[in-house]
Amino acid sequence: MLTGRQIREARTLLSLSPSGLAVKVRVVTTDTVKRAEADAMPPIADSHRKAIQRKLEELGIEFTPDGPKLRKVEI
Repeated sequence: MLTGRQIREARTLLSLSPSGLAVKVRVVTTDTVKRAEADAMPPIADSHRKAIQRKLEELGIEFTPDGPKLRKVEI
């Protein structure tokens, strides 16, 4: 499961603010992104967490055991 730390690190790699990520995801608010990053209780809905993960991956993030990384683009 995607953790708050992974979301925050991935967002930082992409130079996005919480609100910038929320705009790109479309189905979540800035508060939802912040709650997800804080691993707040109660947790955010699984559908929102999955939407955040999908968008981060679409934007070039690869989630590895060592943490989020920017995918290498082959030219």
